[in-house]
Amino acid sequence: MNVYYIITLGFALASLLPLASRKLTYWTDAALSALLLGVLLFKPESIDGTARYFALISAIVWLTASLYSVDYDDHYPRTLAASFSMAIAGMLLILLTEDAVTFLVGWEVMTVASYLGITAKEKEGRNAYRFLAFGELSALLILAGFGLLSIQSGSVHFSGWKGSPLWNVAFFLATLGFAVKMAIFPFHVWLPKAHGNAPANLSAQLSAVLTLMGLYGMVRMLLIQRPADWIGVFFLLFGGLTAILGAAYAAGTDHVKKLPGYSTVENDGVLLALFGGAVVALNYGNATLAAFTLLALLFFAFAHSVAKGLLFLIAGRLENGTGRFPEVVRGRLSLLGVLAGYASALSLAGIPPFPGFLGEWLGLESLLQSFKLPDPGMRILLMLVGSLVALTAGIAGVAMSKMITHGAQKAGGRKGYGVEDAGYLFAVSVLLLVGILPGFLFGLVNPTVEAFSGLKATEFLGGALGIKGGFLVVAKGFGGISPTYLFLIVSLSALGTYAVIRGAGILKTRHVRAWSGGLINPEYPPIAHSAILLVTEGWLYGTREESGRLYWKERFSLAYDRLSKGYLSFSEWFRHGLMRGSDSVYVAYILLAAVSVFLYLLWAL
Repeated sequence: MNVYYIITLGFALASLLPLASRKLTYWTDAALSALLLGVLLFKPESIDGTARYFALISAIVWLTASLYSVDYDDHYPRTLAASFSMAIAGMLLILLTEDAVTFLVGWEVMTVASYLGITAKEKEGRNAYRFLAFGELSALLILAGFGLLSIQSGSVHFSGWKGSPLWNVAFFLATLGFAVKMAIFPFHVWLPKAHGNAPANLSAQLSAVLTLMGLYGMVRMLLIQRPADWIGVFFLLFGGLTAILGAAYAAGTDHVKKLPGYSTVENDGVLLALFGGAVVALNYGNATLAAFTLLALLFFAFAHSVAKGLLFLIAGRLENGTGRFPEVVRGRLSLLGVLAGYASALSLAGIPPFPGFLGEWLGLESLLQSFKLPDPGMRILLMLVGSLVALTAGIAGVAMSKMITHGAQKAGGRKGYGVEDAGYLFAVSVLLLVGILPGFLFGLVNPTVEAFSGLKATEFLGGALGIKGGFLVVAKGFGGISPTYLFLIVSLSALGTYAVIRGAGILKTRHVRAWSGGLINPEYPPIAHSAILLVTEGWLYGTREESGRLYWKERFSLAYDRLSKGYLSFSEWFRHGLMRGSDSVYVAYILLAAVSVFLYLLWAL
């Protein structure tokens, strides 16, 4: 039997262990994740290159989150541990299958198990239902796309769908379903609330791996057959909009766990834009740009998932009271926890030597090479989306500086170390290793990039001007960068400067009044990080000021709330009209429904 299916079965069986011990469940999950990681790295047989890469990212997050959960899940119902393990089993099933039916089974297992995990936190029924509603919308769209292809081709296997005349319509339906799981605008409102209010270990899994399954589905479809230009344009536009909105709301919020939730919306938006860019580049005959853009997408996905999973775990320790930054208290994090908070936030802000830096560089390099395309309109579109992504990167820095200053830095001081610190150390080590030596990851994505474009990802590794071969990442005909040499130069320069200042005795500490972002507060509050944005972009935030404080609410969330209230009112009206105690009305409804179904079947046959 395939070793990967044995591991999947192990996770499924681990969901029964909470009946005996929650800690045993998480230790089992950690052991299985470590085993999966080892098999993927050293014996990757029986799994294709694309699934291997996504499984590797997932295993890193699962191992980190499982170690964290050992001491975290003491005050939650046993259903949390069970749903955590079962969701992993569902995700692995998605990665391993090659047919639509098993894929959809894994998709539903993942969604329902995650829903049950969110309900483990008291008073989160509304957010759990919101998660489930959008999850089922996603599933219905995927089912529609897969169904069209299966009926037309007569096969449920992905390999049998190539060349279908319904490909573009089915591709769009399925990938839109995957994109809903990634919180594409305007279907983004569920993610910050559901992920931000779920237990921290589940939040990490939802934002880092569950959304990654959506991206995996899109890439898997792309490798079967490329779609028409308009689909690439759609994801370019809506990906860019999703990214800028996510970054803006992440910068604006003062909620410890909603901030990484909105950051997930931002990062997924960038991934969707890169997906669209890869489609457009290949359709316009530029295989080099298409390969580079897909490489950027895959590398950015790694950087986002590992750092975001770690950031959510840190946020779980910061959460206190209502979950706002002013309520963060000292002593929640050990020194390793503080360092993990810094590392994850800096990576997501695109700061070297972490992989988020190279991920952003690759993404911007690919989107800003629009001059290589022959169509003037497409050049302008790519340039506009590239500009949006660049702006997104800047705004993300505001959000992450808030997370560091009022979160990780403030919560330090805990004495001693626990099991969770082993998870922090592992994740930070992975981030540093890949950030400084990214070439290993390029080799892992070779099969996917080559299957899509005919070029290998490692073709974008080179050497020049004293930089050894393999250590320079090259955007052919546009630019290049070496994360390894950049790290060495910056480190040596910083150490040299510090030594000179220290040796000369000119190291001084100055005390000045804090700049409070234009607010009247005597200290620098969390809201001051984004005060300028909240005031100047009030049209987006709906900002209001009361007693020197700024308040805002997401406009799109308010619109969805009104829509849901209207739907509930209609449902109540319909229910009272139908079930008002008159048997004749109810019987008439049943007969009408039966006749309608009968007539439809006659027409279909």
